[in-house]
Amino acid sequence: MRIGIDAASVVGDKGGVGWHTHHLLKALLALDDDHEYVGYLRPASLQDGTLPGWPTHARLRWVETPRWLTAWRGRWDGLDLYHGPNFKMHTKGRFGGIVTIHDLWLARHPEYSRKLLGQAGSSRRAIATAKRARRVVTVSEFSAREIESLYGIARDHVVVIHNGVSDDFSPACTEQVKAELHRRWAIPEAGFILFVGGADPRKNHTRFLQAVAKVRSQLGGRVVLLVGDPEHPQGSYRETAQELALEEDVRCTGRLDREDLRRLYSCTDLFVFPSRYEGFGMPVLEAMACGAPTITSSTSSLPEVAGDAALLVDPDDVDGLSLAMVRALADSDLRAILRQRGFERVRQFTWRQAAMQTSALYRELCRSLS
Repeated sequence: MRIGIDAASVVGDKGGVGWHTHHLLKALLALDDDHEYVGYLRPASLQDGTLPGWPTHARLRWVETPRWLTAWRGRWDGLDLYHGPNFKMHTKGRFGGIVTIHDLWLARHPEYSRKLLGQAGSSRRAIATAKRARRVVTVSEFSAREIESLYGIARDHVVVIHNGVSDDFSPACTEQVKAELHRRWAIPEAGFILFVGGADPRKNHTRFLQAVAKVRSQLGGRVVLLVGDPEHPQGSYRETAQELALEEDVRCTGRLDREDLRRLYSCTDLFVFPSRYEGFGMPVLEAMACGAPTITSSTSSLPEVAGDAALLVDPDDVDGLSLAMVRALADSDLRAILRQRGFERVRQFTWRQAAMQTSALYRELCRSLS
């Protein structure tokens, strides 16, 4: 079978969808099957016919094409099936296509849309795409329920395939690494609490810092590291820290590469991810894979992903969040339990498993109409 995949998101600043596509495609190529893949890229993505970071593979061919020509190009390439892993389905094969919808944050909360004319038009197009697809793939049971509820898509039309955890994330907190981190961000000997997500209001840094401010004297002299874009049209790390008189206790790192993240996850005393809404919540598993004791939200997909390996709190309950932080920091036995449970939890989420389920779906859809 020849499978076309929208691979444009694997180039440049990947973001969550880009890393999903990157790891899924690599895991698909590692399977022992006969699927061929055509990865569709935007023009000028290739360098001398190759994509940086991707070795040549006999079952993968890259094709550069403008978005508006993809429908024609898919027919030209003789696809059996097309997979759009980034919410859209730009072409189809002779057995149609599938689309991956990761979350419905803006459909659920259109007030946060940054589009000039709002979210309604995008939601209508997404619903039409979901109905046109042979199957809709999503990454959690929570998102499957959201797709059924908000898009009116029958549950048996939606397939849940969980994300995996990249091998890039594993414990890395040597004394040398710890000393380097402390120098780089002026972290005191007492250590630090880690937050990852940026100033996007969905990631909920405001409630997190309000919780920090309430129990500042009980954090044992630790500082807070805020990772991600520090500014957003609807939020700011620095402004929130100033409003709460936390400037001396907060370090804004900006966006970091995966190795820096790995080191911070590995060395933090506590990782706090109180997101209001996640289709999956990869940072939770990444942190657990590195040994970080974790607090996350009791809402959206996060309990499904974290299981019993994290403390769960209402993301809008400042008092509950502050108490959970104090409890975890005061109890070294609890942190050790969370670390061990985290290592066990991440073993349930692998990209190989995701690739096997995806490959099986490709085969099912192509055989059902052959």
